[in-house]
Amino acid sequence: MELPSSLKPCFLLLFVSCLLNVSTIISQSLKQEDVLFGGNFQALYVIGDSLVDSGNNNYLSTKVKSNFAPYGSDFEGGKPTGRFSNGKTIADYIAIYYGLPLAPAYMGLSEGQKNNISTGINYASASCGVFPATGKQLGECLSMDVQVNYFKETIDKNLKKRFKTKQELSKHLAKSLFMIAIGINDYVFLYNKTIDPNEFADKLLHEYMTQIQRLQRLGARKFFINNLKPLGCYPNTLARNVPSGSCNEGANLLISIFNTKLRKALAHFKEKLAYTSFLYSDYFKFMLGLRGPSSNQASSNLMDSTSPCCPSVYDGGQYTSCTPDSIACKVPDSHIFFDPFHPTQMANFMYAIGCFQERRFSSLLLPSHRCTISPSHRHAITPLHLFKLAVTELPLLCSSSPSRRHLTLATARLHSIW
Repeated sequence: MELPSSLKPCFLLLFVSCLLNVSTIISQSLKQEDVLFGGNFQALYVIGDSLVDSGNNNYLSTKVKSNFAPYGSDFEGGKPTGRFSNGKTIADYIAIYYGLPLAPAYMGLSEGQKNNISTGINYASASCGVFPATGKQLGECLSMDVQVNYFKETIDKNLKKRFKTKQELSKHLAKSLFMIAIGINDYVFLYNKTIDPNEFADKLLHEYMTQIQRLQRLGARKFFINNLKPLGCYPNTLARNVPSGSCNEGANLLISIFNTKLRKALAHFKEKLAYTSFLYSDYFKFMLGLRGPSSNQASSNLMDSTSPCCPSVYDGGQYTSCTPDSIACKVPDSHIFFDPFHPTQMANFMYAIGCFQERRFSSLLLPSHRCTISPSHRHAITPLHLFKLAVTELPLLCSSSPSRRHLTLATARLHSIW
């Protein structure tokens, strides 16, 4: 099957953007297609922070909102929805990949709507984290515990009405995907240099895994676990580093400690959680990969990896963000970051495709191994549904750029990392 020639420069991005490692950890002997999430899901339930918030903070009393332009400029209809990007989030692309509607924000649903939805709900809340106190300095937000509480309410008040028997409900939950993308804000708001990094990571991990256990007891069986981003390589940090544009390796090391412990904990849980599987996704490595070969120097990537699209003139301030008065760049797809804290739709798209492409051509491995693409598969043909996703989304993403040469050159830069 051949792509239109006009889309080939962009389509090449799909294959060279597989910079993350995706590891499958299983707790029982499941079919390979089930473990690798190759089948169909009935729903997508999202627990997370601003990386995947689809608009819950719109309904909370908080300073952390994105329900205004220029956010959403490339979303469906060009309207801001409360997503912290110019377009779709990685949770949106996962839903699209599995043929599901975009998971709506829980706080924006009426009771009647909740009763009628069986394809998933998004509980994610910007600025919040795993610890209850995280993010509260800026107003209301939904901590991981509160999000799981709302999911329990969804089961008790809504799903039990839709599924008449306990068996039907259990089957629905077992055939749903639970995406978890939370924890970075706990470092942003609560960590300081007087705290032992390992102790902080251990406490955070304990609370994190407590909530995973709760979800499992409620019926969740398949998890997409997003590890934490490289905090030291985001625009609000880069501008203050020396040399300017270089990553803060100390901050990244802190996050790496937690990510390592998280993966080990998931492997350990395979012994405790019956018929449960985890897809551990290395978002940390993916975001580092977008910068180029090295994270300890200013990036040479042809995609702008040091300054956000909004505001287009960035002063490097720790708290400077995208506001209703901000002027955004003209081509968001030329940036990795839309605002100083969040990726553009293009970066989200590349990450999602990277996940699916690498997962597709990986063998089922034990927890002690990592999952990598063999050289012969780096440019293999994607599955039909991945192809459809590419054809659906790429015209929108590519047409917004004045020149495809930029994307081609950026692709060549990414390819050199291999």
